[in-house]
Amino acid sequence: MPDADTLIQHYLEGTLTHAEAEELHTQLQNEPQLGSKLLQHFEMDAMLRSTKPLAVPGKLIQPALIPRHRFTFGTVTTVAAVAACIALAGAWLLLSLPKPTTEDTTASVAVLTRGVNLEWESAAIAPGTPLSPGLLKLKSGIAQIEFYQGARLLIEGPAEFQLISSGEAACTHGKLSVNVPPQAKGFRINTPKGTIVDLGTEFGLDVSDESAEVHVFKGEVELHKAAESMKSLKEGQAMAFAAESQMLEANLSNFASLSDLDSRTALSDRTQLDRWRFASDQLNADSALKLHFNFQDDDSSRSLQNHATHGEDGSIVGASWTTGRWPGKGALEFRNVSDRVRLSAPNEVKALTMAMWVRINGLDRAFNSLFMSEGWGDRKIHWQITREGRIRLGIAGAAGKGHQDCDTEVFFTPERFGRWMHLTVVFDPQTKEVRHYANGSLLAKIALKDAAPLKPGVAELGNWNDRRSIGNGIAIRHLSGTMDEFALWDRVLGEAEIQAMAR
Repeated sequence: MPDADTLIQHYLEGTLTHAEAEELHTQLQNEPQLGSKLLQHFEMDAMLRSTKPLAVPGKLIQPALIPRHRFTFGTVTTVAAVAACIALAGAWLLLSLPKPTTEDTTASVAVLTRGVNLEWESAAIAPGTPLSPGLLKLKSGIAQIEFYQGARLLIEGPAEFQLISSGEAACTHGKLSVNVPPQAKGFRINTPKGTIVDLGTEFGLDVSDESAEVHVFKGEVELHKAAESMKSLKEGQAMAFAAESQMLEANLSNFASLSDLDSRTALSDRTQLDRWRFASDQLNADSALKLHFNFQDDDSSRSLQNHATHGEDGSIVGASWTTGRWPGKGALEFRNVSDRVRLSAPNEVKALTMAMWVRINGLDRAFNSLFMSEGWGDRKIHWQITREGRIRLGIAGAAGKGHQDCDTEVFFTPERFGRWMHLTVVFDPQTKEVRHYANGSLLAKIALKDAAPLKPGVAELGNWNDRRSIGNGIAIRHLSGTMDEFALWDRVLGEAEIQAMAR
C-alpha cells in the first residue's frame, strides 16, 4: 500500500482508489500527526492553483504568489469525512460485486464400477470408488473400471495397472478387456513392449514379462513400437509383439467378458448374502443387543422388525423400499423431509455401541441425521453427519446444561458419496471416550467431558423430531441416502467385533 504522501497526492489529483481511500482514512484516524502534513499539502496545492503566469513576449516571468489561504482543523476533518464516505462507498461497491465461487475439486480420472472376488496387493478399493492417477495391483478377481472419457476396462488379476489420465493408462502385467466407444476414440494403453491407440473398438490385451498380445474383436487399433512404423490391426486380427512381432487370430475366449462378470458377480452376491444371514443370526443372540433392524421385511410393510431378543419394532414414515448391498437384500431410501423410522431405544444406558450400513447420496443440510433422540437435552444423543463431512456424536448435558460434540475429521467427501459404508460409534464410560469407526477402521477417539449414562429414548433413523419446536417449525435434518442395517447395544463392542461386522 502507498505511503501517506502518495495517498494524499492521489487524493489531490483525483486518482484515489477505493482501497487507497480506506487506507488514507485509517491513517488519519490512527496517526493524528498526519493532520499537519495534510495541511501543508493542501496549502501548497491551493497556492499553485491560485498562481497565474504572466506572459511577456520573449520573456519568462516568474509567477506571482498570492497570499496563502490558511486551512483549519475543520478542513482536515471534513476531508477525513469525505475519505470515509469514499471508503464506505467503495466497500459497498465491493460487497455488491458478485463473489467468486469456490467449488469442490477432484483428482479422479476413472471409477471402479464393479468388482467380483477382489483381492488387492495395493490398497483395497471397493466398487463405487473414484480413482485418481496411480498404480493398482490386483492379486485376484475381476475389476471393471470406467474412465471419465468413456473407455471401459475389465482387469483380471493378477495384474499391475497404472492410471495416467481419463484417456490414458499403462499395463505392465495382466489381462484386460477393453471397450472404447466413439466418444473415447484415441484412448491409449502403454505397455513395456509398445503402445496401443484405440480408434473406437473392442480388444483384449495380455501382458507378460516376455511379450504382449493384442486381440481386436471389433473396430481397429493402432500399435506403436519404438523405432518401428505404426501397425494397424482390424477386427479378427491379433498380434504378439516383443523383440519380433507375430500375427495371430483374435481369440475372444481368452479374455473376461461382461457376461462372465455378471455370472461371477451373481454367484458372489448370493454367497455374501448367505454369509450375512448366518452372521446376523449370531448377532441376534447377544443379550446386550437392544435393537437390530436387518431391513429384510416385506416391501409392503411399514414396520421394521426388531430382531433383538427384547425391544419394539420400528415404524416407517415416508421412506421407500429399495435394494440394499446385494440383490435380495432390502433397504430403505431416505429422500424427503418426511422420511424416517421411528423407534424406541433404551431410556438409559451406561455404555453404548451403534452400527449401521448406509449409502450417502449427498450432504444437503447443515446436519444430516443417522440416529437422533427426539428433542434435545438431559443426556440425549444425536448421531449425524455435518455438511462438511464430519461424523458427529452430539451428547446433551444433564438437565439441559451444556453439551459435547464428538467429531471425526472430514470423512464424507464427494468421492465417498454413493458407496456403501459401515459406520460405528462407541460410547465407552470406562476409558471415558467416544470412538468412531468407518468400514472397521478407527477414525477418531474423543475424550469425554462427562461419562454419565446416556438417555436415548424415543428416536429416529434418518431424521429428527424436535418436540421443543412444535408449532414453530422443526429444523430439517433428514438423511439423503439409503440404509440397510442398524443395530444398537448397551455395551462396548471391541475392535475385532466391529471389523467382523464391516467385512
